[in-house]
Amino acid sequence: MAPEEPRRRRDGAFGVVGAVTLGAVAATFVAPPALADDPGYPSWAEVQRAKADKAAAEAEGARITTLLGDLQDASDAAGRTASIAAERYHRAQLAEDAAREQHAALAVQADRAAAAARVSRMRAGLLAASVARGGGGELQLMLDGGHADDFLQRLATVTQLSAQTQAITRAALVDENEATSLGAKADAAADALAERAAAARAALDVAQRAVADAATAVAAEQRHADRLVAQLAELRGTSTRLAAQYAAGVRAEQQAQQGSGGGGSVAEPVSSGSGGGSGSGSDPGSGSSGSSGGSSGSSGSGSGAPAPAPSTGTPATPDPVPPAPVRTPPPSSAGEPNSAQAASAVAFARDQIGDPYRFAGAGPNSWDCSGLTMMAYATVGIGIGGHSATAQYDLARSQGQLVPYSQVRVGDLIFYTDGGGDMYHVAIYSGSGMMIEAPYAGVPVREVPVRSVDRVGQVARPTAAAS
Repeated sequence: MAPEEPRRRRDGAFGVVGAVTLGAVAATFVAPPALADDPGYPSWAEVQRAKADKAAAEAEGARITTLLGDLQDASDAAGRTASIAAERYHRAQLAEDAAREQHAALAVQADRAAAAARVSRMRAGLLAASVARGGGGELQLMLDGGHADDFLQRLATVTQLSAQTQAITRAALVDENEATSLGAKADAAADALAERAAAARAALDVAQRAVADAATAVAAEQRHADRLVAQLAELRGTSTRLAAQYAAGVRAEQQAQQGSGGGGSVAEPVSSGSGGGSGSGSDPGSGSSGSSGGSSGSSGSGSGAPAPAPSTGTPATPDPVPPAPVRTPPPSSAGEPNSAQAASAVAFARDQIGDPYRFAGAGPNSWDCSGLTMMAYATVGIGIGGHSATAQYDLARSQGQLVPYSQVRVGDLIFYTDGGGDMYHVAIYSGSGMMIEAPYAGVPVREVPVRSVDRVGQVARPTAAAS
């Protein structure tokens, strides 16, 4: 059911609110390039010819491995774009919810103040009428002339009123001014709510299109990867499972080499968009590169390495969603986790492995990234900031629950940033260099090696005592 439209206290319609914003927000997102239906993939005849010669077989195998990596990169890029768009929507929705709460609170206050003003005005009027009947000529003339709107102001100037009556009149003026002020604030809150709602609708539209693009990219990867993996298995004389593992291993090694050149984890993001690589690309306890590795290539289920991967065309934050605050690296203030609570949250997340990704999903049978982490900790009675990766990070930061990634423990939350202040992805650390995540459309909940590309240098520890 759609939320009820905010009630204005004055007559008049909202008009076209945020029409320019709607177009501007949609224009900030750049869809990833579509995958071609036939980007020069090898035929089975080519594979059979290459198989007859060792050098040709190796060359054709390398070509297929590269094509598999390119497919995964395209899928990951679409997933990253979708994740960023989804986070923009979550932030816009939270901003709308906050505006709705503020409007509701002000509307209640304004109604109460208006009721109090009406009572005060009536009391002052009754007293004035009583004085007038008692022979107050000046008061009678005042009551007979002028307008009702300035009745209290005129009444306050009458000199023959008693001290008690003057006090009541002054109190009535205060009540009326308070009612007018709160009414204006409630109207302003209604306008702000309409603006936030327009931004949320725009962000929702953009996110839904990005999610659809990601699902299309994953389907294209699946369609082509199945055949490529089978061809690679034929060339290598092995099973498709081993061929897929080989291709994923080659891709992970290549990305490890790229990560060692500065593409590892990023420092605390700032709103200026900076966020240089400070990490080496390694992850505690895993010995893996941690960068965005390929999936199995053929399954599409994410049983191999994860997504999303970096891409160009990072969208800007839609106005009028409040910009992410400038963040400075926090001190390492969080203590050790509550092991039992952390283990329970991880167990919940692990139980969802294989469930489909669903945009804005928070269970019970489909998820997005922040919906999964939110509900995992809800099962142990811990609120982590709502349905938004950025909100979850910001709450942990405000409560002193951030620690360096080098100190990561089971149950900690791992964040990925677009470099502009937002966290576009969150996962839960499950131990031994692995994490559980709901990645993006077309790829189900999975447990994969932690990747370092776009990873923030701090993790959140929800089970640590808030400082």
